[in-house]
Amino acid sequence: MMRNISIMKTFIRRHHIYIDHYDLSSTGISLNEYHQRRHSLINLIRNYIKTEQKQSSYNFTICLPSSTRLFMGPDVAYFPFKQQSDFYYLTGCMQPDALLLLNGNDETFSTNLFLSSCPMNSINDYERWYGPTITDKDKICQIFGIDSVHSIDKLNAFKIPSSSILFYNSQITDDTSTNKKNLIPFLKNFSSSIVCNQLNHFLHSLRSIKSLTEQNLIRHACQLVSKAFIKTIKNCKKNIQNEYLIHARFQYECTKLENTSMAFYPVVAANGRSNILHYQNNNQPINSDDLIMLDGGCLYKQYASDITRFWPINGRFSSSQQQLYEILLTVQKDLIKYLNSGDKFITRGKLNILTDQYMIKYLREEFILSRTIDDDHAKRIINYLCPTSVSHHLGLDVHDCESISFSEKLESGNLITIEPGLYIPLDCTDVPSIYRGFATRLEDDVLLTDQGCEVLTSMCPKEINDLYRLLDERDNADID
Repeated sequence: MMRNISIMKTFIRRHHIYIDHYDLSSTGISLNEYHQRRHSLINLIRNYIKTEQKQSSYNFTICLPSSTRLFMGPDVAYFPFKQQSDFYYLTGCMQPDALLLLNGNDETFSTNLFLSSCPMNSINDYERWYGPTITDKDKICQIFGIDSVHSIDKLNAFKIPSSSILFYNSQITDDTSTNKKNLIPFLKNFSSSIVCNQLNHFLHSLRSIKSLTEQNLIRHACQLVSKAFIKTIKNCKKNIQNEYLIHARFQYECTKLENTSMAFYPVVAANGRSNILHYQNNNQPINSDDLIMLDGGCLYKQYASDITRFWPINGRFSSSQQQLYEILLTVQKDLIKYLNSGDKFITRGKLNILTDQYMIKYLREEFILSRTIDDDHAKRIINYLCPTSVSHHLGLDVHDCESISFSEKLESGNLITIEPGLYIPLDCTDVPSIYRGFATRLEDDVLLTDQGCEVLTSMCPKEINDLYRLLDERDNADID
């Protein structure tokens, strides 16, 4: 790999602000929707100031930096670049080391984008190494539908009312980006002002309700990853030797279609290594009677999907394995049925409680969990065997909108996972020995609607007979 010597020589000589050549239409989101998102945030902020701060006349400033580009070593950046999701949600901009500043009052507001300067001698030098750029400020404003563009080096000199209420995320003061030298002095301008350092709470309340366009993007991401799972399972031959071969196939299937990428580094766990909840080595041998757990997702136009499936490498579950798998499948179906029940106040916390109840019920019915122990003891066992939450939000991040409480009511437009898991360590004495070492989860992506819910990953097989048919197809000639 060639080393960019000119960067090393001229890094401190900064000139033009720029963005890498960009087509906003590639996001799948219209410019009008980005406008609406910013207006919705402003309305939330204004309402907060009126109701919580009891002010009728005010100024405010919303400060939101982008991600910085991270490097694994000199000149070698991590790829693909992952934009800060709140910043992307409001702008559609994929430029690193940028900052969005919204300044307003009770009547108007302006949108200002601050960009880093070119790190090389000239834009021509930069373009020779990295490709076309856009440097015209009016053009950049037009692309993103914003009011003004500035150099981030001028951030501290940007004029704001002295009484302006600041909204930002407290995490930005802890980051190590090249923005930090500009951000910290800027934030000190608000030392005598009212400060709200939990901007993400406002943004996550907006981001958690997916627009129709977002729903369609994630629906497509779910279809793509479902196809990737089907192809991966079909190509998982009985004599496959190592987890990394499944990983490699899944990555290929995720990335060969429509310029997609993996949403996260997948979990490919055989031989009980799925008992390591976030196992990601994906490099251990596979035995002929192993069970395989694959937890993976596809990223399409920055929106993620997330599925987990589980299958026997030899093509058939043993009777004890089938018992446990069917319990997981039944629990998941019961949870999805509950989402369609018409309950007007569903929360993720309630889903966790129901999961524990369903698990105890079915494990007792199958005599896997003793019927003689009391409910409190049974619940302690289940908390040990099912230590993970059954659901998380999904969207621009795989674990989306993390600031939203488990007690918050789920709404139409929320997109969540339903993923009951059962993890039985080899040394667990609470279940018969034949079941010890079994560990997996079963995960699907579910859109909440006014009528109930829609399972977006329904095309990915999980019924035992459907899995068997898929596994039997491995005996065919080479599958592309």
